[in-house]
Amino acid sequence: MKRLFVIALCLMFSQAIWAQKFTVPAIPGEIEETEYANYVQDFNRCMEWLESHAPSATQRKDVNAFVLWWMIGSPDVHIEVNADAANFNNGELLVLYMGGWARHSISNPDASKADGSMAGIETVISYYLKYKDFIGKNKMAEKLIKMKKKGTLRQYVEDSLKE
Repeated sequence: MKRLFVIALCLMFSQAIWAQKFTVPAIPGEIEETEYANYVQDFNRCMEWLESHAPSATQRKDVNAFVLWWMIGSPDVHIEVNADAANFNNGELLVLYMGGWARHSISNPDASKADGSMAGIETVISYYLKYKDFIGKNKMAEKLIKMKKKGTLRQYVEDSLKE
């Protein structure tokens, strides 16, 4: 039992040390559209970081900047922000929505808009539930969570994309 406790303690400290060593990738100068593919791994690491850190984390502004730079420039990512499904009135949640959609697009290039939007919403819901105390109540996030529980979220997203 003592050995298990020591192992668990070591794992917690090593994870804390790893989290502190995250370096935000530098945004390069002007690059060709084809070069954005070289930054997919950095984008994914930044998304993981965003999802695992509170809105008050010190590097958040720089990580958001990299994620937005990559999503705007990448020719392989096409995101449609639908006001009915993504009206969060919160910049952090909107970046997570777009990032979740973009990450889904990378691994599923032929996915539908509804699939991408669902991936973005799932990213937001997960983050919101984890950091709700830091974010405060968000009406849109609450509405989406209720629809997910009722099983009506997918239909809502599909309908909102038709308009």
